[in-house]
Amino acid sequence: MTRSSKLPLVALILPLLVSLACNFSPGGSDSDDESNSSTLPTSETSGTVRTIPTSEPGAEPTSLPAIASSSSSSDSMSDSVLVMKEPIYIQDERNLITVFLFENLDSDGVEDIEYTITVTDAAGTTLKTENGYIDFIAAGGKTGVASQMFLDEGMLADNVNIEWTYYMDAVGSEVNPFSFSNSRYYFDPYWDRFTTVMTNNSATTYTYVRVDMLAYDAAGLVVGGGYTTLNFLPGNSSVGLSINGFVSDDPVTYEFFPKLNILSNETNDANLFTDLSILKTGFYYDETNLGGGFLVQNTTNEVMRGAEYHLTIFEDDGSVAQIASGIISLIWPGQTIGVSPGAVTLSEGAAPVDFKVNVMAGDPANQEFSSNPLSIQSSTFIDDNLYPFVSVTIANDHNQEINNPYVTVILYDAADEIIGGGYTYPDPVPANGTLTYDVYVTNATSGLPDRIEAFVSLTSY
Repeated sequence: MTRSSKLPLVALILPLLVSLACNFSPGGSDSDDESNSSTLPTSETSGTVRTIPTSEPGAEPTSLPAIASSSSSSDSMSDSVLVMKEPIYIQDERNLITVFLFENLDSDGVEDIEYTITVTDAAGTTLKTENGYIDFIAAGGKTGVASQMFLDEGMLADNVNIEWTYYMDAVGSEVNPFSFSNSRYYFDPYWDRFTTVMTNNSATTYTYVRVDMLAYDAAGLVVGGGYTTLNFLPGNSSVGLSINGFVSDDPVTYEFFPKLNILSNETNDANLFTDLSILKTGFYYDETNLGGGFLVQNTTNEVMRGAEYHLTIFEDDGSVAQIASGIISLIWPGQTIGVSPGAVTLSEGAAPVDFKVNVMAGDPANQEFSSNPLSIQSSTFIDDNLYPFVSVTIANDHNQEINNPYVTVILYDAADEIIGGGYTYPDPVPANGTLTYDVYVTNATSGLPDRIEAFVSLTSY
């Protein structure tokens, strides 16, 4: 990496346990033009989550040890420009969470921050190496990083060296259109989980935004964190985030750091929220599982590929209980299909009351089929107290095998309200033949649903 117009500065090597994929700080400008922010009501819908109360007590949380870098406070100050602060790591079996802050102390920006992370065990053997990248940090700015590593069985990280380089005298601005509110912490058996409401204060729609979160105790010390990637956030709108991580002590406050990456996109295309229409929704939760789904229709004249959804489940106080998201299968013009997240796991003690579904249209697909070659011949509900399922028979009217089918099932009660659902990726469907396959579903009732609606299509990818 050489640039004659920039001054490269190599920072210190610090022992720290850390991992980070490539991500970028939000930069550039955002449009505040409200004329591009109109959203049809049918591309975003909300409702009430129907509930079955639980009487089972929740498990008590247990703290994991947080280990600080032994040289973080002294060595980092030797670099008077880009300083790494408060690095800690927490290892739980094969999961390793690391959190730290980069702070730019210079009067100018720094850019193209690249770092190499080398993890070693007590014998000095390299366990894993990763490279990371941060696009830009403004003068006086900071960015937090929360990383997760999944180590091989039996690996115990003893030390991680981080080497980083960057360019000084960078000119630019760090525009952050996002804000966060109603943050919450849940203890789960395998993770500590953090939720928040993320708001996009600009008219621009953002896709694939990574959000790193650092958690602080009552004394203001970093005690853990985590990260997630949000699939999309419409302009002038809010969605929920759910972040898995670890903390070593009770978190009191949280700090969120959104970052754009190479997959991120910024757009003001209003068709993203007019080409799909949500027709019906319904979600129901029982103890620690939530199920249900919704119906969505393609209102365009083209086959749509890569449409996405984001479901936010809210507690009574407006905080986020859980989220679910995914890619919708191919939708032919005018076609209505069902979408279900399957069983959404909630934390002990969660009591959701409301939900919001956002859908974002995909791209026109060059599809060899003018209409869906697959259809559902029959669907039968099989009652099982633990794992109910629907047996569906799929027909293929094409003279070649279809190897990427996708099936969704929606269940209804006597009032025609959605009370459950599920999805699966079946085996290939033979040419001019049929395939019978089981789809495991959630079912809010103790008996049989009054109506079953099964949908089959092709996966978007």
